[in-house]
Amino acid sequence: MLIINKRLDADETRWIDVKSVAGLKLKVGSIDSHGFKSRQAIVRRHIDRLDASFNVGTEQFDLDKVGNIDSLDDLLLEPCVKYLLLDWQGVGEIVDGKEVAIQYTPEHGLDLLRQKPELYWEILKTGSDIAQGVKEQQEEAVGKP
Repeated sequence: MLIINKRLDADETRWIDVKSVAGLKLKVGSIDSHGFKSRQAIVRRHIDRLDASFNVGTEQFDLDKVGNIDSLDDLLLEPCVKYLLLDWQGVGEIVDGKEVAIQYTPEHGLDLLRQKPELYWEILKTGSDIAQGVKEQQEEAVGKP
C-alpha cells in the first residue's frame, strides 16, 4: 500500500514511502509544475500527429504499416523523471559485489521506472494529489477574510 503524506513541503513536493519496495522513498512534485505541463503538452501533440499519420481510429488503420517509432513509454516517462520524480532514498546498484546507494538523476530515474513501471502511476497519482492539495489550500486562503 502506498501511504500518502498529506503535508506538503514548502516547495510543493511530498516524500512518499513506497510500500511495494521496502525502504524506497520518493520525492514527488506537482503535475501543475510548468515544466511538466509544457513537456506533457508537447508529448501529447507528438502522439496526436503520429496517430493521425497512421490513421489511428479509422478503418484505414493498419498496425502492420507502423514501423519503428519512438517508444511511447519513453515519451511519457521522460517528463515524469525530469519534473515529477525529484529525489529518492533507498535506491542503489551493485558495485564490486556490494550494495551502494546512488544519487537521483533523471537517467537513473528512467532506469527505475523501466524496471518498476508501476511506480509511474504512483508518481502521477501523488503529483495529482499535490496539485489538488495546493489548489485547495489556495481556495481556503482566498475564502478566509
